[in-house]
Amino acid sequence: MPMIFLPLSCWTSVRHAENAPDQSHLTKTLAADGQIRRRNAVRSKHRFLLREHGLHASHQPMRAVRLPSVQAVRAVIVASLRHGDATLDSTARALKISSRTLQRHLGRMGTSHSEMLAEVRLNIACRLLLDPSKRLSDIAKFVGYTNASSFSRNFVRLMKIQPVIYRQQQLARKHGQSCQRK
Repeated sequence: MPMIFLPLSCWTSVRHAENAPDQSHLTKTLAADGQIRRRNAVRSKHRFLLREHGLHASHQPMRAVRLPSVQAVRAVIVASLRHGDATLDSTARALKISSRTLQRHLGRMGTSHSEMLAEVRLNIACRLLLDPSKRLSDIAKFVGYTNASSFSRNFVRLMKIQPVIYRQQQLARKHGQSCQRK
């Protein structure tokens, strides 16, 4: 779609044209000069150009948006997991950009919101699994899964090992390192 650039004064005149009060005495005075016809022709032309390009008179020029880093998106996802609302919309809202802009930005970086969410969940789960006092169902709920079985399925899919076995291996490795230091 070709870009169209209009002077800012055109945007203002088109925007205010629909809301202008009826000034019949002024209209009669200006009609004699032909000024009204010219003004209406200009407004009509701008409305046509705006409609042709799918715009409305109230649209403002686009503002520059600072796109977040991967670390910033990841931090927002971690925070939203704590609140229990780790959706694309909530992440975009927290970053003060539209969800579509966030999708495009993550796509350009070769990832997606769902991939980043899965990665964050997995990292948190791996850390929590190192604590033997935490139950699997509590870990599952903390990282945003509805139950322990869906958490286990996704953990196995991503890590190729069951969470219970992962915990045992990590604790054995940690215990082995602490024994070697003594």
